Amino acid sequence: MIHDLGIPRAMTNATINDDAFLRALSPHKAILYKVAYTYCRNSDDRRDLIQDMVIQLWRSFSRYDESSGVKFSTWMYRIAMNVAISQYRSHTRQIRDTVPLEEFGLDIAAADALHDDASDNMRALMKLIDEMDELNRALILLFLDGYDAVEIADVVGISATNVSTRMTRIKQKLTAQFAEATQTRPQPEPPHE
Repeated sequence: MIHDLGIPRAMTNATINDDAFLRALSPHKAILYKVAYTYCRNSDDRRDLIQDMVIQLWRSFSRYDESSGVKFSTWMYRIAMNVAISQYRSHTRQIRDTVPLEEFGLDIAAADALHDDASDNMRALMKLIDEMDELNRALILLFLDGYDAVEIADVVGISATNVSTRMTRIKQKLTAQFAEATQTRPQPEPPHE
């Protein structure tokens, strides 16, 4: 079953021999897709990034402590973001002999299709987010996913006050840039009667 997650075959004989990891990961798979789309435009790069995130989550799973009060999704975001930012910075990977992600229950093609079906406004917003620095991109991704300032601070490692201040500036900047981008976009012609 672990092979289904895209974890290298050599790692599957490790200590995780039950379905706990899969049960914890399954309801939060969308987090991986969101982070991957935020940091990678190329489909193959997204697949690689998602695989790297899953591997790091799997490696760290034994250290997740539910009693700490940190939600699994918050913990998962923190790890996924760290992997994405690290990969974004280094652009180097060394994973060999891997198993397809589809066997892991992750459907990259379906996530790609959802992204491709996005409205023009959503594509314009994603383009603006793509132009942000790493930290601001992480902040807006978490904000758009419904996390509050305290939760975002916990994921990215800055104070909640800093998150709030940055989010105010990001929202103001995005609002202005979005208005400008959508005004310059060619408008569809009205139907002929």
